[in-house]
Amino acid sequence: MKNYKHLTLIPIVLAAMSIVPVAYAQSKQPPPNSAGNSPNSATDADGHARVVQACSAAVGELKASRILIEALDVENASLRSRLETEKRLTATLGELNETRKSETESLRIAITAKNETLAARDAVIERQDKLIGTLKAKRPSIWRRVGDILIGAGAAVILK
Repeated sequence: MKNYKHLTLIPIVLAAMSIVPVAYAQSKQPPPNSAGNSPNSATDADGHARVVQACSAAVGELKASRILIEALDVENASLRSRLETEKRLTATLGELNETRKSETESLRIAITAKNETLAARDAVIERQDKLIGTLKAKRPSIWRRVGDILIGAGAAVILK
């Protein structure tokens, strides 16, 4: 039976615990913070001063915001201008790159043509050297020339 005394206390404590929320819900609670709870500006001078200060702060923030917005607009305009300049620069550099490529190709063609011209000139010089050698080999001797002259002179005497 001694154990039963402790067991009877448990339902009493549980009943007391279940009553507490009901009692709290029925008690009068302070109203939540809202506009109805704020002091009346017509009757309270401090409240009026606080409202004026709040409005002044809001106006100051609005002016600062407008100044910052104008500065951001100027910055955005300059960034757009810079972007356009970068686009034009990129296009110009692309054209320059293409021009350089075509110039390089033209120079390669010119160098190839120059090399071919030099090779042709060297071939002509070589052929002329061979022709000179051949002509020197065919050159008649002095005695043959003297004989030719004498034959020519004899033929001239006979024909007269």
